[in-house]
Amino acid sequence: MPQMEFLKDKFDLTPAEARLVVRLITGESLRPCAKALGIKYETVRTYLKSVFQKTKTRRQAELVLVVIRAMNAANLEEVDAPQASRGDKTTRAPLATTL
Repeated sequence: MPQMEFLKDKFDLTPAEARLVVRLITGESLRPCAKALGIKYETVRTYLKSVFQKTKTRRQAELVLVVIRAMNAANLEEVDAPQASRGDKTTRAPLATTL
């Protein structure tokens, strides 16, 4: 998954933090992220706080904007939507290009 490697390199995220960010930029909220990642909600919140520090952001919306802009600048045109827990096929969500 190229965007995970990009996030780890660009923002010095751990693999777990990168997995969370990938889900957040596709519009998933924290509780579903926790369930999908198989971790507690409190753990997701801890990861998010660390991601905020590393990306110099304070809110989820700001985080998503910073990440999408960085991915656009790096020519990562699409984000792979995380696999649904029911085994649905992965869909691709285009990145916003007007940001």
